[in-house]
Amino acid sequence: MLELKGVSKQVGDETHIGEATLTLERGTLNVLLGPTLSGKTTLMRLMAGLDRPTRGTLWFDGRDVTGVPVQKRNIAMVYQQFINYPMMTVYDNIASPMRLAGADRATIDREVRQAAELLKLTPYLDRQPLNLSGGQQQRTALARAIVKKAGLVLLDEPLANLD
Repeated sequence: MLELKGVSKQVGDETHIGEATLTLERGTLNVLLGPTLSGKTTLMRLMAGLDRPTRGTLWFDGRDVTGVPVQKRNIAMVYQQFINYPMMTVYDNIASPMRLAGADRATIDREVRQAAELLKLTPYLDRQPLNLSGGQQQRTALARAIVKKAGLVLLDEPLANLD
């Protein structure tokens, strides 16, 4: 479960997020709707730990994670503007979070191939992202989030570039 308690974000004199309190229950699908520049991405960046709130606290599974760095949170985030490592193959892009976590080769191979099959990426595993369509690149970023097996997956308009 993720809880935001009185969270706000200010940059200089500009308020990006007014005071927000919300609870996301484990196993649920939640949708954040709002107009352009209403703070949706900023709120997700706060949830992920990419930014720190000006005020308030964030709790994940009953633990205050407000000051916990992003790499120590079990969270994955996929942006509308997908982010892949351009010098790595699709296979290596998908495998990267598992390698960082120290998974063994057999587990990595199995999980990468399952995610690739699910997202119709198997024929492209040996290609680099620049040799893919925008939709294939977006699916590569989604596959990387899937294999991470994160406790929370944040998707910032991840379907915008799918083909």
